[in-house]
Amino acid sequence: MENIKKLKRGEHLFKEGDTPNAFYMIQQGKIALMTERSGKNLEVVVLGPTQVLGEQALFSATARHEFTAEALQECKVLEVPLELMKKQFEACPPGIKLMVKSASDEVKASRKATKMAKAETEKVPCPQGLIHRMFTEIHLISRHIGKKTADKPNEITVAWNALKLYASRFFGESPPRLRAMMDLLTKLKLAELKMGKSEEGEEDLIDVKFMNVQMFEDFAEFFQYHLFKGSRAEAIFVDPLALKVSKALAEISAGAEVDHKGASKLDWTFVLSECKSKFRLDIKNTHLDVLEKKGLFVKRKSFDDGRLELSFDRSEFVKMADFWAILYEIDKWNDKGVVNMKEKEEVAAADGNTCPACNGAIDAKLQAKFCPHCGNKLEVAA
Repeated sequence: MENIKKLKRGEHLFKEGDTPNAFYMIQQGKIALMTERSGKNLEVVVLGPTQVLGEQALFSATARHEFTAEALQECKVLEVPLELMKKQFEACPPGIKLMVKSASDEVKASRKATKMAKAETEKVPCPQGLIHRMFTEIHLISRHIGKKTADKPNEITVAWNALKLYASRFFGESPPRLRAMMDLLTKLKLAELKMGKSEEGEEDLIDVKFMNVQMFEDFAEFFQYHLFKGSRAEAIFVDPLALKVSKALAEISAGAEVDHKGASKLDWTFVLSECKSKFRLDIKNTHLDVLEKKGLFVKRKSFDDGRLELSFDRSEFVKMADFWAILYEIDKWNDKGVVNMKEKEEVAAADGNTCPACNGAIDAKLQAKFCPHCGNKLEVAA
Protein backbone atom coordinates (compact mmCIF):
# COMPACT_ATOMS: atom_id res chain seq x y z
CA MET A 1 0.00 0.00 0.00
CA GLU A 2 1.23 3.46 -0.83
CA ASN A 3 2.19 5.56 2.15
CA ILE A 4 2.01 9.26 1.36
CA LYS A 5 3.75 11.53 3.86
CA LYS A 6 2.72 15.19 3.92
CA LEU A 7 5.12 17.88 5.11
CA LYS A 8 4.51 21.53 5.85
CA ARG A 9 7.12 24.19 5.15
CA GLY A 10 9.99 23.89 7.65
CA GLU A 11 9.21 20.32 8.72
CA HIS A 12 11.94 17.68 8.57
CA LEU A 13 11.66 14.39 6.72
CA PHE A 14 14.76 13.16 8.58
CA LYS A 15 17.78 14.68 10.29
CA GLU A 16 21.53 14.44 9.76
CA GLY A 17 22.90 11.36 11.52
CA ASP A 18 19.56 9.52 11.74
CA THR A 19 19.43 5.83 10.84
CA PRO A 20 17.48 5.35 7.58
CA ASN A 21 14.30 3.28 7.87
CA ALA A 22 12.56 4.19 4.60
CA PHE A 23 13.12 5.06 0.97
CA TYR A 24 11.51 8.30 -0.22
CA MET A 25 10.36 9.73 -3.54
CA ILE A 26 9.17 13.33 -3.76
CA GLN A 27 5.80 13.57 -5.50
CA GLN A 28 5.08 17.25 -4.94
CA GLY A 29 7.01 20.21 -3.57
CA LYS A 30 10.68 20.89 -2.89
CA ILE A 31 12.97 19.55 -0.16
CA ALA A 32 16.38 20.99 0.77
CA LEU A 33 19.23 18.80 1.94
CA MET A 34 21.00 20.76 4.66
CA THR A 35 23.99 20.31 6.95
CA GLU A 36 24.82 22.08 10.19
CA ARG A 37 27.93 24.26 10.16
CA SER A 38 28.99 26.44 13.08
CA GLY A 39 25.52 26.22 14.57
CA LYS A 40 23.81 27.26 11.33
CA ASN A 41 22.05 25.28 8.61
CA LEU A 42 23.85 25.28 5.27
CA GLU A 43 21.73 24.41 2.24
CA VAL A 44 23.57 21.94 -0.01
CA VAL A 45 21.05 20.97 -2.70
CA VAL A 46 17.33 21.28 -3.43
CA LEU A 47 15.35 18.26 -4.66
CA GLY A 48 12.00 18.23 -6.44
CA PRO A 49 9.34 15.86 -7.83
CA THR A 50 10.46 12.34 -8.93
CA GLN A 51 13.80 12.68 -7.06
CA VAL A 52 14.61 10.17 -4.32
CA LEU A 53 16.14 10.23 -0.84
CA GLY A 54 17.55 7.52 1.43
CA GLU A 55 18.92 5.40 -1.43
CA GLN A 56 22.32 4.90 0.25
CA ALA A 57 20.69 2.61 2.84
CA LEU A 58 20.16 0.05 0.06
CA PHE A 59 23.90 -0.58 -0.15
CA SER A 60 25.08 -0.30 3.47
CA ALA A 61 23.66 -1.71 6.69
CA THR A 62 25.49 1.00 8.69
CA ALA A 63 24.44 3.97 6.56
CA ARG A 64 23.39 7.22 8.24
CA HIS A 65 21.65 10.20 6.70
CA GLU A 66 24.39 12.66 5.70
CA PHE A 67 22.00 15.62 5.55
CA THR A 68 18.87 17.00 7.15
CA ALA A 69 15.91 16.97 4.71
CA GLU A 70 13.72 20.07 5.23
CA ALA A 71 10.58 20.95 3.30
CA LEU A 72 10.81 24.32 1.56
CA GLN A 73 7.06 24.29 0.82
CA GLU A 74 4.14 21.94 1.29
CA CYS A 75 5.29 18.52 0.08
CA LYS A 76 3.95 15.05 -0.62
CA VAL A 77 6.46 12.25 -0.32
CA LEU A 78 6.03 8.57 -1.12
CA GLU A 79 7.47 6.61 1.82
CA VAL A 80 8.47 2.98 1.18
CA PRO A 81 9.70 0.79 4.08
CA LEU A 82 13.39 0.11 3.65
CA GLU A 83 13.10 -3.67 3.96
CA LEU A 84 10.48 -3.76 1.20
CA MET A 85 12.67 -1.63 -1.06
CA LYS A 86 15.68 -3.87 -0.36
CA LYS A 87 13.71 -6.98 -1.37
CA GLN A 88 12.68 -5.35 -4.64
CA PHE A 89 16.23 -4.21 -5.29
CA GLU A 90 17.74 -7.63 -4.58
CA ALA A 91 15.32 -9.18 -7.07
CA CYS A 92 16.72 -7.01 -9.89
CA PRO A 93 19.18 -8.45 -12.47
CA PRO A 94 22.88 -7.92 -11.61
CA GLY A 95 23.33 -5.43 -14.44
CA ILE A 96 20.52 -3.21 -13.17
CA LYS A 97 21.89 -3.35 -9.60
CA LEU A 98 25.33 -2.34 -10.86
CA MET A 99 23.90 0.63 -12.76
CA VAL A 100 21.87 1.80 -9.74
CA LYS A 101 24.87 1.47 -7.41
CA SER A 102 27.07 3.43 -9.83
CA ALA A 103 24.50 6.22 -10.18
CA SER A 104 24.01 6.37 -6.41
CA ASP A 105 27.75 6.65 -5.78
CA GLU A 106 28.02 9.44 -8.34
CA VAL A 107 25.18 11.37 -6.67
CA LYS A 108 26.80 10.87 -3.26
CA ALA A 109 30.19 12.15 -4.50
CA SER A 110 28.56 15.13 -6.20
CA ARG A 111 26.66 16.13 -3.05
CA LYS A 112 29.76 15.75 -0.94
CA ALA A 113 31.75 18.01 -3.31
CA THR A 114 28.95 20.60 -3.25
CA LYS A 115 28.83 20.42 0.52
CA MET A 116 32.57 21.10 0.86
CA ALA A 117 32.52 23.87 -1.76
CA LYS A 118 29.69 25.68 0.00
CA ALA A 119 31.31 25.18 3.41
CA GLU A 120 34.51 26.83 2.16
CA THR A 121 32.62 29.85 0.83
CA GLU A 122 30.40 30.16 3.88
CA LYS A 123 30.29 33.76 5.09
CA VAL A 124 31.87 33.26 8.50
CA PRO A 125 35.49 34.04 9.44
CA CYS A 126 36.52 30.40 9.75
CA PRO A 127 34.19 27.94 7.95
CA GLN A 128 34.18 24.40 9.24
CA GLY A 129 35.71 23.09 6.00
CA LEU A 130 38.83 25.22 6.58
CA ILE A 131 39.55 24.47 10.24
CA HIS A 132 41.67 21.35 9.72
CA ARG A 133 43.49 23.01 6.82
CA MET A 134 44.51 26.00 8.94
CA PHE A 135 45.95 23.86 11.71
CA THR A 136 47.70 21.63 9.19
CA GLU A 137 49.39 24.56 7.46
CA ILE A 138 50.48 26.12 10.77
CA HIS A 139 52.00 22.79 11.81
CA LEU A 140 53.77 22.16 8.50
CA ILE A 141 55.13 25.69 8.05
CA SER A 142 56.37 26.01 11.63
CA ARG A 143 58.11 22.62 11.43
CA HIS A 144 59.71 23.63 8.13
CA ILE A 145 60.94 27.17 8.79
CA GLY A 146 60.53 27.72 12.54
CA LYS A 147 63.16 27.73 15.26
CA LYS A 148 62.76 25.19 18.08
CA THR A 149 63.22 26.14 21.70
CA ALA A 150 66.07 24.24 23.37
CA ASP A 151 64.80 21.11 25.19
CA LYS A 152 61.24 21.86 23.97
CA PRO A 153 60.88 20.36 20.47
CA ASN A 154 57.16 21.23 20.26
CA GLU A 155 57.76 24.91 21.10
CA ILE A 156 58.61 26.66 17.83
CA THR A 157 59.06 30.35 16.95
CA VAL A 158 58.22 31.52 13.43
CA ALA A 159 58.68 34.94 11.84
CA TRP A 160 55.19 36.31 11.18
CA ASN A 161 55.97 37.63 7.70
CA ALA A 162 57.41 34.26 6.67
CA LEU A 163 54.43 32.37 8.12
CA LYS A 164 52.02 34.68 6.31
CA LEU A 165 53.93 34.37 3.01
CA TYR A 166 54.12 30.56 3.06
CA ALA A 167 50.46 30.20 4.10
CA SER A 168 49.32 32.52 1.32
CA ARG A 169 51.46 31.09 -1.50
CA PHE A 170 51.30 27.37 -0.71
CA PHE A 171 47.84 27.05 0.85
CA GLY A 172 45.96 30.08 -0.51
CA GLU A 173 45.34 31.23 3.05
CA SER A 174 43.76 34.61 3.76
CA PRO A 175 46.24 36.79 5.78
CA PRO A 176 43.43 38.43 7.84
CA ARG A 177 42.03 35.02 8.78
CA LEU A 178 45.51 33.76 9.70
CA ARG A 179 46.15 36.87 11.83
CA ALA A 180 42.86 36.36 13.69
CA MET A 181 43.82 32.73 14.27
CA MET A 182 47.03 33.93 15.94
CA ASP A 183 44.91 35.96 18.38
CA LEU A 184 42.67 32.95 19.02
CA LEU A 185 45.67 30.70 19.77
CA THR A 186 47.11 33.38 22.05
CA LYS A 187 43.81 33.58 23.91
CA LEU A 188 44.00 29.81 24.44
CA LYS A 189 47.63 30.13 25.62
CA LEU A 190 48.77 28.01 22.66
CA ALA A 191 50.82 30.85 21.17
CA GLU A 192 52.71 33.97 22.22
CA LEU A 193 52.93 37.04 20.00
CA LYS A 194 56.03 39.24 19.88
CA MET A 195 55.25 42.78 18.78
CA GLY A 196 57.75 45.29 17.45
CA LYS A 197 58.36 48.07 14.94
CA SER A 198 57.84 47.35 11.25
CA GLU A 199 60.04 48.83 8.51
CA GLU A 200 57.53 51.68 8.32
CA GLY A 201 58.03 52.34 12.03
CA GLU A 202 54.56 51.13 13.03
CA GLU A 203 53.69 48.65 15.79
CA ASP A 204 53.32 45.25 14.14
CA LEU A 205 53.53 41.52 14.79
CA ILE A 206 57.11 40.26 14.42
CA ASP A 207 57.27 36.67 15.67
CA VAL A 208 54.85 33.97 16.79
CA LYS A 209 55.86 31.32 19.32
CA PHE A 210 53.70 28.20 19.13
CA MET A 211 53.62 26.41 22.47
CA ASN A 212 52.59 22.93 21.30
CA VAL A 213 52.94 22.31 17.57
CA GLN A 214 52.29 18.57 17.94
CA MET A 215 48.87 19.38 19.34
CA PHE A 216 48.04 21.30 16.14
CA GLU A 217 48.82 18.22 14.06
CA ASP A 218 46.79 15.97 16.37
CA PHE A 219 43.84 18.39 16.32
CA ALA A 220 43.88 18.67 12.50
CA GLU A 221 43.93 14.87 12.16
CA PHE A 222 41.10 14.48 14.68
CA PHE A 223 38.96 17.15 13.03
CA GLN A 224 39.35 16.01 9.42
CA TYR A 225 38.64 12.40 10.42
CA HIS A 226 35.29 13.31 11.97
CA LEU A 227 34.42 15.94 9.36
CA PHE A 228 34.72 13.48 6.48
CA LYS A 229 33.00 10.53 8.16
CA GLY A 230 29.81 11.35 6.27
CA SER A 231 27.14 11.54 8.96
CA ARG A 232 27.03 14.15 11.69
CA ALA A 233 30.01 13.62 14.02
CA GLU A 234 29.07 14.72 17.55
CA ALA A 235 32.74 14.98 18.56
CA ILE A 236 33.32 18.17 16.51
CA PHE A 237 30.17 19.98 17.65
CA VAL A 238 30.92 21.57 21.00
CA ASP A 239 28.53 21.25 23.91
CA PRO A 240 29.64 23.83 26.54
CA LEU A 241 28.49 21.50 29.31
CA ALA A 242 30.53 18.58 27.93
CA LEU A 243 33.55 20.88 27.68
CA LYS A 244 33.18 22.01 31.28
CA VAL A 245 32.69 18.50 32.68
CA SER A 246 35.60 17.04 30.69
CA LYS A 247 37.92 19.82 31.89
CA ALA A 248 36.81 19.30 35.48
CA LEU A 249 37.35 15.52 35.43
CA ALA A 250 40.68 15.89 33.65
CA GLU A 251 41.94 18.34 36.28
CA ILE A 252 40.76 16.57 39.43
CA SER A 253 42.08 13.21 38.19
CA ALA A 254 45.68 14.44 37.94
CA GLY A 255 47.78 12.04 40.00
CA ALA A 256 44.87 9.67 40.61
CA GLU A 257 45.34 5.91 40.93
CA VAL A 258 45.60 4.16 37.55
CA ASP A 259 44.58 0.54 36.98
CA HIS A 260 46.34 -2.04 34.81
CA LYS A 261 44.42 -0.83 31.75
CA GLY A 262 45.59 2.75 32.19
CA ALA A 263 42.25 4.07 33.45
CA SER A 264 42.20 6.67 36.22
CA LYS A 265 39.98 5.78 39.19
CA LEU A 266 38.12 8.32 41.33
CA ASP A 267 35.75 7.96 44.26
CA TRP A 268 32.33 9.43 43.43
CA THR A 269 32.15 11.38 46.71
CA PHE A 270 35.53 12.96 45.90
CA VAL A 271 34.30 13.88 42.40
CA LEU A 272 31.18 15.54 43.80
CA SER A 273 33.18 17.53 46.34
CA GLU A 274 35.95 18.67 43.97
CA CYS A 275 33.61 19.62 41.14
CA LYS A 276 31.42 21.60 43.54
CA SER A 277 34.27 23.50 45.24
CA LYS A 278 36.57 24.10 42.25
CA PHE A 279 34.14 24.42 39.36
CA ARG A 280 30.79 25.20 41.02
CA LEU A 281 29.52 22.15 39.18
CA ASP A 282 26.86 20.04 40.86
CA ILE A 283 27.72 16.95 38.84
CA LYS A 284 25.12 14.27 38.18
CA ASN A 285 24.84 11.09 36.13
CA THR A 286 23.21 13.15 33.37
CA HIS A 287 26.50 15.05 32.97
CA LEU A 288 28.29 11.78 32.30
CA ASP A 289 25.60 10.87 29.77
CA VAL A 290 26.36 14.11 27.90
CA LEU A 291 30.01 13.05 27.67
CA GLU A 292 29.10 9.60 26.38
CA LYS A 293 27.01 11.16 23.62
CA LYS A 294 30.19 12.94 22.54
CA GLY A 295 32.34 9.80 22.68
CA LEU A 296 33.93 10.14 26.15
CA PHE A 297 33.05 7.17 28.33
CA VAL A 298 33.08 6.87 32.11
CA LYS A 299 32.72 3.46 33.74
CA ARG A 300 30.71 3.46 36.96
CA LYS A 301 31.34 0.66 39.50
CA SER A 302 29.44 0.21 42.76
CA PHE A 303 30.69 -1.70 45.81
CA ASP A 304 28.91 -3.63 48.56
CA ASP A 305 29.70 -0.92 51.12
CA GLY A 306 27.78 1.65 49.06
CA ARG A 307 30.79 3.32 47.46
CA LEU A 308 30.70 4.31 43.80
CA GLU A 309 33.87 4.54 41.72
CA LEU A 310 34.43 6.20 38.35
CA SER A 311 37.13 5.09 35.94
CA PHE A 312 38.06 6.66 32.62
CA ASP A 313 40.96 7.28 30.24
CA ARG A 314 42.35 10.56 31.58
CA SER A 315 44.61 11.17 28.57
CA GLU A 316 41.57 11.00 26.29
CA PHE A 317 39.69 13.46 28.52
CA VAL A 318 42.62 15.91 28.51
CA LYS A 319 42.93 15.69 24.73
CA MET A 320 39.22 16.16 24.07
CA ALA A 321 38.96 19.05 26.54
CA ASP A 322 41.80 20.80 24.69
CA PHE A 323 40.23 20.13 21.29
CA TRP A 324 36.77 21.30 22.38
CA ALA A 325 38.28 24.45 23.90
CA ILE A 326 39.71 25.29 20.45
CA LEU A 327 36.41 24.59 18.69
CA TYR A 328 34.48 26.56 21.29
CA GLU A 329 36.61 29.64 20.62
CA ILE A 330 36.24 29.17 16.85
CA ASP A 331 32.45 28.98 17.27
CA LYS A 332 32.49 32.29 19.17
CA TRP A 333 34.77 33.80 16.52
CA ASN A 334 32.33 32.79 13.78
CA ASP A 335 29.34 33.99 15.78
CA LYS A 336 30.77 37.44 16.64
CA GLY A 337 32.97 37.93 13.57
CA VAL A 338 36.05 38.75 15.66
CA VAL A 339 38.26 37.14 18.29
CA ASN A 340 37.53 38.97 21.53
CA MET A 341 40.89 39.08 23.31
CA LYS A 342 39.43 40.92 26.32
CA GLU A 343 36.83 38.26 27.02
CA LYS A 344 37.41 36.43 30.28
CA GLU A 345 36.52 32.85 31.07
CA GLU A 346 32.93 32.61 32.22
CA VAL A 347 32.56 32.28 35.99
CA ALA A 348 29.27 31.21 37.50
CA ALA A 349 27.62 33.84 39.64
CA ALA A 350 25.54 32.85 42.63
CA ASP A 351 22.72 35.23 41.69
CA GLY A 352 19.98 32.78 40.85
CA ASN A 353 20.38 33.40 37.12
CA THR A 354 22.49 30.31 36.52
CA CYS A 355 21.69 26.61 36.55
CA PRO A 356 22.90 24.97 39.80
CA ALA A 357 23.87 21.84 37.84
CA CYS A 358 25.86 23.22 34.88
CA ASN A 359 26.09 26.96 35.65
CA GLY A 360 24.52 27.79 32.30
CA ALA A 361 22.89 31.22 32.01
CA ILE A 362 19.14 31.25 32.72
CA ASP A 363 16.86 34.05 31.53
CA ALA A 364 14.76 34.81 34.62
CA LYS A 365 12.05 36.42 32.47
CA LEU A 366 11.24 33.08 30.84
CA GLN A 367 10.58 31.35 34.19
CA ALA A 368 11.86 28.11 32.69
CA LYS A 369 11.19 24.86 34.54
CA PHE A 370 14.20 23.11 33.02
CA CYS A 371 17.73 24.31 32.17
CA PRO A 372 18.03 24.84 28.37
CA HIS A 373 21.67 23.66 28.54
CA CYS A 374 21.56 20.43 30.54
CA GLY A 375 17.87 19.73 31.20
CA ASN A 376 18.21 20.04 34.99
CA LYS A 377 14.88 20.74 36.75
CA LEU A 378 14.82 24.28 38.10
CA GLU A 379 13.04 25.72 41.08
CA VAL A 380 10.89 28.56 39.80
CA ALA A 381 10.00 31.27 42.24
CA ALA A 382 6.31 31.66 42.87
